[in-house]
Formats: sequence, C-alpha cells, structure tokens
Amino acid sequence: MADVRVSKHYELPAQKMWDRIGDPSKLSEWHPAIEKTEMLDDGKRRINTVVGGALVSETILEQADRHHTFRIDDSPLPVGNLVATIRVRDEGEDACSVEWEATFEPVGVPAHEAVDLNRGFFQAGLDAL
Repeated sequence: MADVRVSKHYELPAQKMWDRIGDPSKLSEWHPAIEKTEMLDDGKRRINTVVGGALVSETILEQADRHHTFRIDDSPLPVGNLVATIRVRDEGEDACSVEWEATFEPVGVPAHEAVDLNRGFFQAGLDAL
C-alpha cells in the first residue's frame, strides 16, 4: 500500500472554500486536469473525463461536513484500490487549508512513480484553487 497527502493554506473562509469544492459534481470546474464530470446513480458515482479523453470512474463513498471520500473503480492510472478524501479545515475567520489524501496499491509501476503521479494530480488541483 502507498499513500499520498498534500495540503495548502488559503486566505479564504473555510465555508467559502467548501462551497467551491465540496460538491463532487463540480471537480471539472476547478481542477485543470478534468475536462468534464458526469454524475450517475443519484450522485453516488461520477465519471471524470481527463484532459486527453481518458475516463476515470469513481464511487462517492461518503459526503460529510467539509469532506468527501471517493474510490476509483476504473481508470487508466497505475493504481488499484485507491480511496481518497478531500477536506477543508478551518484555520480562523478568514483562512483555511485544503487537504487531499489517498491510499492505493501501485499497479505496473514502482511505488514512487505512482505516488509522484497522484501527488502531482492533487497538487495541481490545490494550486488551481
């Protein structure tokens, strides 16, 4: 098993940040690598179209106060059993941090390559916010 965790601080109230990223159907609105997000099964699953056209199928496992957890079910990525959580933490009246973490099994590549790939994807999302 491998794991990745990235976080970034923002000068923005936590609720405003959650309003932007909290809805799993809106990933394509803020992550630069996602061209389109389609929700299925009453919001329990999503299909993300990544830049270049590849599809990533995910199940939303949990939606709660300022975090949601999802599992990748089908993807061209070199990972298996990936479960990730994105959360917003309050850091005072006008500040917050966003944390994105995942555990997974590398598939077909060395662990450090799979870790770097996921870290880069997560960081690109946080940097775009």
